[in-house]
Formats: sequence, structure tokens, C-alpha cells
Amino acid sequence: MHTKNRKLNKEELELWKLVTKNDKILGNYTKNVEKDNLFNKKEVLPIKKEKNETLEARKNNFLSQNIQINNRMKVKLERGIIRPETRLDLHGKTLIEAKQVLITFIKTCVESNIRCVLIITGKKKTLHGSKGLIRENLPIWLKDKGMYNYVLFHCYATKRDGDDGARYILLRKKHRVFNG
Repeated sequence: MHTKNRKLNKEELELWKLVTKNDKILGNYTKNVEKDNLFNKKEVLPIKKEKNETLEARKNNFLSQNIQINNRMKVKLERGIIRPETRLDLHGKTLIEAKQVLITFIKTCVESNIRCVLIITGKKKTLHGSKGLIRENLPIWLKDKGMYNYVLFHCYATKRDGDDGARYILLRKKHRVFNG
């Protein structure tokens, strides 16, 4: 496995020093600091600098913007260890009907504090593999502006729950959706 050696920019180095201030230092911090920020603006979150803002406040702001699901939870969901509390079957619905039913279903589940759901889309077997309009559009719908705040993670279901004709969806907690 290759590791990419890149120079840290000054803000990253300051943040790293703050995070590791209580650690036992075995070597010296790197002196290779990047002069110009060559990163793509989409990859690096902007850090707003205010007059009285401390490095600690900037660190907390950075961490709060990057709250994600951890790998352990992802693996559990992908393997079907986290069992869905309820399910929705979208067979026989048009795209418009399916999207509307999905949105109301997910919002109702979040209101009811249901965290894991199973959405059955079905799949149409063709010579070129599994197809299906609802199956192909479901991930796009979950990334929409209206649904993005409700969905934490989604993946194909395991074989016992419908294989790639169904999806597990892990929903955010109610207080995380409406406050953030």
C-alpha cells in the first residue's frame, strides 16, 4: 500500500498540534509546510477566521461540520446485522408515486424515532444485468436537497432481505435532523 507524501498547510499543522498536544512526542513535527494552498476548493472546507476566534473554537467548528457514520456502523448495516425496524415496498408504483411515498415514509419514520428501514425497489432482470427505474433512481432521491438531512447512510440489502432489489437506509436521529 502506497502512502502519498504531501506537505501540510499551516492551518492543518496548527490543528494537528492542538489535537496531539497531550501526546508523547517521539520525533519532531515536520518542517515541510505548503506555501500555497493547491487543494481543490471542493475538497477543503473553508475555515472562517474571526477576530477573537481561538484555535480550539476552529477545531470544534471543523469537527462539527464533518459528522459522519463510522465504519463499524457501515459494516454492520451492509452485513444486515442491524435489522430494519420497518419496510416499504415500492413495487408497482410509478416514479412520481414512489418518490412521494418514499419522502413521506422517511419523514414519518424519523418522527417516530425509527433508525433503520428497508426499501424494496425490486429489480428487472435483463440480459445486461439488473435494471429498474425505481432501483436506479432511489440513490438519487436520497441525495436530493429535501432528503439529504434525513438520511445518514444507505446500501444494498443482504440476500435474505432482497439483495440488490432492496436497500437498507439508516436515518438520522430526530434531534439531528431538525436542529442541524
